[in-house]
Parts: sequence; C-alpha cells; structure tokens
Amino acid sequence: MLTDAQQSARESEFERELEYFDTYKRACGFKAIWSIFHEDVKFGNEHPFGDNVIVVYQPYGDSDVQKVKVLNNRWGDVYNAADRAICQSGNLHHIFIEGFEQKGNELHLSVGS
Repeated sequence: MLTDAQQSARESEFERELEYFDTYKRACGFKAIWSIFHEDVKFGNEHPFGDNVIVVYQPYGDSDVQKVKVLNNRWGDVYNAADRAICQSGNLHHIFIEGFEQKGNELHLSVGS
C-alpha cells in the first residue's frame, strides 16, 4: 500500500505525463490518444523495437487489418504510425493507444475507448 506522499507523487507524475502526451498529440495533429503511462516514453527518444517495424491494427469486429510502417526509430514515429493505422481503419471510437505486442517486426496495437 502506498503512503499518502507516494500516492500524491504518483498522481503528479501521471498528470505530467498526461500533459506531455496531450501537448505532443496537439502539436502533431493526431486523433489517437497515447495512453501508455509509467513507461518513461519520450517521443524524441529511440523506441526499443528495432528497425523496419510495422504497426498492425485490426479494429474490434472488423476483418480489415491496417499495417503502417514506422518510418524512423523514435517513439514519436511509433505514435505517428499508430495514429495513421487508427485513422485509416475509420474506427475512431477506439482511439486510446494502450500498448503494443511485438511479433517479429510487427507491433500489434492494443487500443481502448
């Protein structure tokens, strides 16, 4: 169980991350909302997934699969590819980027609403 001070610090960290993610989203004009917290993601830093990765997204209840290449090696490039995959799907009800499962060079996108 967290102390009150620990809980307050965690909430402050969450608020800082939320503001950082929202500022980046607005600056880039993205529709999708980054919702991966407490992972120390900075969009200018390199992502850990390697080269030549593709974001794979299949909306709930849809047979179409969207595949979008991650153009460079930064977290912001992963966000860009995920946003494009979500927008291309036409399903803007599930726009919260919650995680990725790496399978080879594919990043399978998990979203929420």
